[in-house]
Amino acid sequence: MTKKIDGLFDNTVKLFKSFNSNMSYENGVLRLKESISLSEEQTTLLNYLFDNKDKFRKFEFEIDWEKATSSSIVLGAECNELKIELNLYGGNDFGFYKDEKDLFERLSVFLIQGKSLPKNFYFIKDNFRSDSELVHPSLIKLQLISEWLEFLTNISDIDKKTDDGIALYYFIKCEDDKFAKPLEVKVNSITELIEGGDISSIEDISKLISKDEHGNLHHRDRQSFFKLALVDTLKKLIKDDTEDKSIATILFSNLDKIKNTYYEHYDVFIHNFAIGEFQQQVEEKGFDYAEKISSVLNDIQIRLYAIPVVLVSLGALAKVDNLYSYLFIISGVIITALFNHWMINDQVLRLEQIEKSCSFTFDKLKAQGHEKLESCDTLSNLDAIVDNISKRIADRNTKIRYYKVCCWLPTVITIVLLSIKEWDNILIVFNLTLANPTLDNIICTVTGFVKIVALSIGLLFSK
Repeated sequence: MTKKIDGLFDNTVKLFKSFNSNMSYENGVLRLKESISLSEEQTTLLNYLFDNKDKFRKFEFEIDWEKATSSSIVLGAECNELKIELNLYGGNDFGFYKDEKDLFERLSVFLIQGKSLPKNFYFIKDNFRSDSELVHPSLIKLQLISEWLEFLTNISDIDKKTDDGIALYYFIKCEDDKFAKPLEVKVNSITELIEGGDISSIEDISKLISKDEHGNLHHRDRQSFFKLALVDTLKKLIKDDTEDKSIATILFSNLDKIKNTYYEHYDVFIHNFAIGEFQQQVEEKGFDYAEKISSVLNDIQIRLYAIPVVLVSLGALAKVDNLYSYLFIISGVIITALFNHWMINDQVLRLEQIEKSCSFTFDKLKAQGHEKLESCDTLSNLDAIVDNISKRIADRNTKIRYYKVCCWLPTVITIVLLSIKEWDNILIVFNLTLANPTLDNIICTVTGFVKIVALSIGLLFSK
C-alpha cells in the first residue's frame, strides 16, 4: 500500500537535495551557504514553500539582496539568503536528521516522555524518507519500546518527568523484602534501549491498563501481580548484574522473564483465589435460592394446618339439627378452603418469580464462568447446583397441586356428611324419590357425579 505523501515535506526534501552541498542543516535550521541563481525546479519548489511559509517557525528569504516576494521568485533570479527553521511538533511536523542515531539522540527526551515521532523525517546520510516503502528495523523496535514505556508509566505508583527522560517508582513488597522498598527506574536514553537486546512483545500485557472490567478478571489485582513480578525479578537481575548496565537497560532486556513471572503469579491467583471466590458466589446463590424455595412450601404447610382443625370441627355436624348451625359450619369450611386456595395461588406466583430469578442469575454466572475461568470442576459444580434447584422447584410444583386438592377436601367431606345425615330431608325438599330407581336413573347419577369430580380436579391442577 503506497503511503500518502505530504506536499510540504516532499517539496522541502526536494529543495534541500536540489542545492546539493550548498545547503546545510543544523539544529532544525536549513541554511543556504552561498548565493545561487535559481533553476526552474528550485523556482517551483520555492514558490510552493513561500506560499506555506507560515507553517515554519522562521522563513527568511532574499532575492537580489531584497526580501523575496511571490513575483521575485523567477527563473535565473539570484538567491542571496535562504534560512528555514522547522517547527517539529507543530506547523510543518517534520524534521531533518543526519541518520537514525541522530534522530534518537535529539528526540530521546520527547520520546521517553510519551511524544511520538514526527509525522515525517528525512535522514540526510542515508537519503531515507519516512514516507518511502522502506522500513528501518530500529523504528519498529522504537514503536515497541514506546508501547512498553506507556504501559510501565501507567502502572507505576509515581512517575515524574526529569530533564533527560522520566523516573518511575514502584511501591510494592517483593518476596525477599521484609518491608516495601520503592524501586526507582530511570529511563533517560532511547538510543541505549534500541541498541540493547531484543524487546519482548507486549502482547496482551497492555490490556492490564484497560479501564474496562468486561473480560478483564480483577484488573487491578492483575496490575498488582505484574508490579510484583517486575519488582521481584528486576531486583534479582540488578543484584546479579556484572556489566554495570543501567536499570532501564536491564529492565527492557529482561521483559520476557518479568512476563513469565507475572503469568506464574496470575495462574496462582486464578486457581487459588478467583476460582475459590467464584465457587463461593455460586454456593451462596445456590443456598439462597434453596432457602427461598423451602420457604414457599413451609408457608403453605403452616397454613394447611387449618385442614385438620376443620376436619375435627366437622364432628359438630353430628350434634346440630337446625338450619342456622348447618349454614354456620358449612360457611366456615368453605371460607377456609377459599382462603387456603388463594394463599396457595400466591405461593405459586412467588415460586414462578423465584424460578425466573434463579434462571437469570445462574445463566449470568455460567456466562461469566465460561468467559473468565478455566476450571471445569467449578463449572460442573455450578451445573449440579442448577440441576438440583430445578428438581426442587419441580417437586414443589407437584406438592402444591396436591395441596390445592387437600384444601378443598374438608368441603367435599362436609357435603358428603351432610348428605348422609340429612338424606331424607334433602329428598323431600327437592321432591325426589329413589324407592324404585331405574337403571337409567343410576347411570345418569353416577355419570354426572364423575364429570363434576373430574372437572373440579382439572380446574384445580390447571391453576
